Amino acid sequence: MRKKFYILLLLQIISIPLLFAQGMDAAEEPSDLWLFIGRFHPLIVHLPIGFILLAFLMELMAKIPRFRHLEQSVSFVLFLGILTSVGAAVFGYLLSLSGEYQGSTLDWHLWLGLSTLAFAIIALVLKLKQVDTAYFTFLSASVICLTFTGHLGGNLTHGSEYLVRYMPNGLRAMAGMPPKPVKKSAQITNLEEAIVFDDLIKPIMDNNCESCHNAEKTKGDLRLDIKEGYLKGGENGPSLVPGQPAHSELIKRVKLSKDHEDVMPPEGKKPLSKDEIALLEWWITNEASFDKKVAEVEVTSDIKEILDELVNPKKSNLSPVYAMEINPPSEKEIEKLQDLGFSVSPIAAQSPFIQVSYLVSGVALDNEKIKALGKVADQIAWLNLGKAELQEGLNFNFLKDFKHLTKLHLEKTSITDADIKSLAKAEWLEYLNLYNTKVSDKSIEQLKGLKRLRKIYLWETQVSEIGRENLQKAIPEILIIAAGLPKNFETKATLEDSTAIAAK
Repeated sequence: MRKKFYILLLLQIISIPLLFAQGMDAAEEPSDLWLFIGRFHPLIVHLPIGFILLAFLMELMAKIPRFRHLEQSVSFVLFLGILTSVGAAVFGYLLSLSGEYQGSTLDWHLWLGLSTLAFAIIALVLKLKQVDTAYFTFLSASVICLTFTGHLGGNLTHGSEYLVRYMPNGLRAMAGMPPKPVKKSAQITNLEEAIVFDDLIKPIMDNNCESCHNAEKTKGDLRLDIKEGYLKGGENGPSLVPGQPAHSELIKRVKLSKDHEDVMPPEGKKPLSKDEIALLEWWITNEASFDKKVAEVEVTSDIKEILDELVNPKKSNLSPVYAMEINPPSEKEIEKLQDLGFSVSPIAAQSPFIQVSYLVSGVALDNEKIKALGKVADQIAWLNLGKAELQEGLNFNFLKDFKHLTKLHLEKTSITDADIKSLAKAEWLEYLNLYNTKVSDKSIEQLKGLKRLRKIYLWETQVSEIGRENLQKAIPEILIIAAGLPKNFETKATLEDSTAIAAK
């Protein structure tokens, strides 16, 4: 009796989307109510995904004697998957009536979704009839179709490259996909010859607008992946009025407040910057030409500044070393350092680089401590050994292994000219404190090779004025803090510098 009930109910369920679609075809235009209901498709579609996958997982687990009792609930879970699949299909059909989703991706999403439902229904019928082998085959087919349906749904919502955009090349090779294309620099080398739309405007639209306005997802019936789409416009008319940015819908939308319901890009996505909006307005002011070069249009002073930045971007103050991909130190290595009296903390959140300071005053650095430091030499960017003593017989040659240092404190230590040679490979070093040490002019030749060095303390060392001048000539950008404060110390030095000097 229960089997007949399930089968009759399934037949009634199958008829729902067919009758619903037939009724909708008779209507000339979908009402706002249907379109509103369709918006819930992305919400309800996760229910059949969960139920069908759960039924498949329970069936697999039931093959293990310990979990055999799960088999009794598979039919009910699969039935819920079918029931919610029908709801997802109806809601998805209503969503498609908005016209925002088009093309072959939508068609495949539709038919694979219906195939998922069909295979699930057949699987449940066979399950009730206890045709186990065929049942599991159709259940597996439903899961396979479900996987591809979900993937295509993601493509419709986020774009065809959403899932695989950051897939590592190793996984791409296993999947038979080509490697990720090498990102080419977007920097413009010849500004006068640059095409205003292709080189300046299109990159902005590609990054911010195309994912919702393309051939597969045409939100507001507007396409911005082709030039014709700008002039044709969408359901609200043309997206731009050449020569009149203030009257162009495109500019109006991107300048709305971030909490406005019509703002573009929509809430949750990164808004356009002031410079990007200024470039869009400038392009529209100059008749929104798709083929003119920069040399052929009027360039105002404020736009000139923006364009100059595109040609010669300002160099970041952040050291390139922080962009390197290395493995972070292990918890065991960090705990070892902390047990030995070191303070350890990350340079920044999610960064593999760390800053390390020796905190134990009066206790010399021995081989065990130096060895523990060496274990994380690649990860240490800031190292503070100020005032640290070395065990008798040891020297600072161990610093040769610290190739990623950007900041190094060695004030009031026993470092010598011979030890400075160990810093030859510290090519990223920007800050070096040698205050109150025995280094002399003999160290200058080694220090000249540290071309990224921007600040050095040579106060109360044996480095002469001539030695400092030679270092300044070799590295013009360096700030040398020696016998007294430099004239420009107030503007160049940091609070940390002041504190270090006051510590004397």
